[in-house]
Amino acid sequence: MTEKKSIDVQQQQAVRKPMLKRVLCNYLPVSNWQQAADWFEEMFGLTVRKREPDGVILVLGDGQWLFLLETTEKRTANFSTHQWDGENYEMFSLTFEVEDIVELHKRLREKGVEVEPLTDLGSCGLQFKFKDPDGNKFNVWQDPASA
Repeated sequence: MTEKKSIDVQQQQAVRKPMLKRVLCNYLPVSNWQQAADWFEEMFGLTVRKREPDGVILVLGDGQWLFLLETTEKRTANFSTHQWDGENYEMFSLTFEVEDIVELHKRLREKGVEVEPLTDLGSCGLQFKFKDPDGNKFNVWQDPASA
């Protein structure tokens, strides 16, 4: 490839903008949306934007929406993978960023939530996993720069 063509390709790649901007909202399967909404509101202080027979919208601290929808059969957002932490690892589908991970970890343990140990991953920050009452597994992360 000539030097001019190489520069043209680099310029095109530099100005190419992803067509997907961000994740606007997420949908979680729950067995009872009213009970799940109450639990998320109590555990995390999330704002309930809308409650209706079709489900509920919870609002995270940055404004992102989390929809809780009742499933017609017992199901979670978890899945198994060999590509994360060993054979048949039960993978979480969401990681929540928090500002005070130590306090949240303590609070969830005190409330009897199924919580894994707090792990210090060095430059990757502090993390832990927990499950909601329906068995949905989540990861919690704190930016090491904010600790």
